[in-house]
Amino acid sequence: MAIHLEDRWYRRRRPEGDRVRTTRHGQQPRYRAHFIDGNGTRKAKTFRSRRDAERWLVKTEVAHLLKGDA
Repeated sequence: MAIHLEDRWYRRRRPEGDRVRTTRHGQQPRYRAHFIDGNGTRKAKTFRSRRDAERWLVKTEVAHLLKGDA
């Protein structure tokens, strides 16, 4: 299962590593959490806070591990 948390307001420039604003800066929701389960199904959800996004990812990962989809 692949898990990702995306900050939709900032990106890292390569190779400098600077944080730069995106065109979505200041718009809600800020974070996008998404994952691909063992069957290849992609799920995504957006959140206003990073804490809520991380919490959802952990719950989702645990649920799939208990089901045996990992």
